[in-house]
Amino acid sequence: MKEYIEIGEDKLQEFCEKWEGIFESYRAEQMMKIDELQFLHEEQMEQLNMKLDRAVEAAKIKPSAKLKEMQDNEKLVAINERIEEAMNYRKELKDLEVKEQERVERLRRESQEQ
Repeated sequence: MKEYIEIGEDKLQEFCEKWEGIFESYRAEQMMKIDELQFLHEEQMEQLNMKLDRAVEAAKIKPSAKLKEMQDNEKLVAINERIEEAMNYRKELKDLEVKEQERVERLRRESQEQ
């Protein structure tokens, strides 16, 4: 009976070692897959962020019509040698250009946040 118990314990130990080895290989394989998926996920996130950045940069924001009209008027007045009137246009145009630049920056930030 003692031999029977020893043989049973040996078989049980062999069985446990065999399955422990199989489980260890599964764990190693699982960790490799997790690492691959994390790397793939990071690459996809980088590509998505690059596409979003390009989309934000490519978003065309048109200048206001008033700004374009003021620029044209200033040129026409300067051509006709009405210096004082052209200087007045230029002063108004500087203020309007600053406001327009702020508006464009604000729109870009808003589209980037979206």
